[in-house]
Amino acid sequence: MKQGTWIFDPAPVPQDPILPPDVLPIRNNGENTRLPPYVRRLKALLPGALSQTLRAAYYPCFRTMLAIRCWYADVRHPPSVAPPAGMPIPPALLRYRVSESTDPGLFLAVGEQTSQNIQAALLRADRRIADCQSILDFGCGCGRTLLWLTQQFPDARFCGADVDAEAIAWCRAHLPVADWRVNAALPPLAFPDNEFDLIYGISVFTHLPADWQQRWLPELARILRPGGILLLTVHGERAWRQLDPAAQQRLRREGFLFETSTKLRGILPEWYHTAYHTHEYAVSQVGAHLRVLAYVAGGMGDQDVIIAQR
Repeated sequence: MKQGTWIFDPAPVPQDPILPPDVLPIRNNGENTRLPPYVRRLKALLPGALSQTLRAAYYPCFRTMLAIRCWYADVRHPPSVAPPAGMPIPPALLRYRVSESTDPGLFLAVGEQTSQNIQAALLRADRRIADCQSILDFGCGCGRTLLWLTQQFPDARFCGADVDAEAIAWCRAHLPVADWRVNAALPPLAFPDNEFDLIYGISVFTHLPADWQQRWLPELARILRPGGILLLTVHGERAWRQLDPAAQQRLRREGFLFETSTKLRGILPEWYHTAYHTHEYAVSQVGAHLRVLAYVAGGMGDQDVIIAQR
């Protein structure tokens, strides 16, 4: 691991009052996230075979009901410009894919909060978006964060890349303020070397298997300019509370845990599940390719932030 890491306590991380950090919806596969404690205890008591049977029956019903919810949300709040922000709102299913919510107000609020959290985390490493000319949102979804940053920094060149072709198509049609690209699930990206001053990936490495993360890190380093900054989020200790004791013990022992679920099959890619990192593992993996400047625990609500420099 390269030297120069600063470790911050989560307490002083500035948060905008729009949403408390512990309730920020984050892009995930839905398994156990934000479940009440009594539901998690009940699930733990169910025999394995019975639990699998119940899931097999429940998940298809859930996906059907989700389709109905998204249809109704679009009828009730047609995708359009949302007052008073005057910002384009994507269809309900695209909103759900990035937050597990169809609420258009929440979509805007979380996007604004995320943009502020990115800037606050960068300040911990004495970096500012205003100093960047070329910026990539890696895993941009339907533009929830870029929607705000492009307004705040109109002189910067923004790019958004995602595997979700439907989301990128919507962004191209409604958000001409950025260069939108569809990327494959694995490298390479269609960008030349030394392209960006800043790359941020919010809720991306929180959902990739370990070997995929190891393939993406050198690719992101490749397209960073010398001195450029990479900002990534991971599920650190704040997110571990949803795991059972055995899973937490394994995570502490191995440094990485990948939990799979079939709940959102057909809604999210088959490989897209939930990853958890220890602080030491996350820093060592990023530090193998870049100089880690800061690790901000809770810097993105329930997710930790890693900031590194090429």
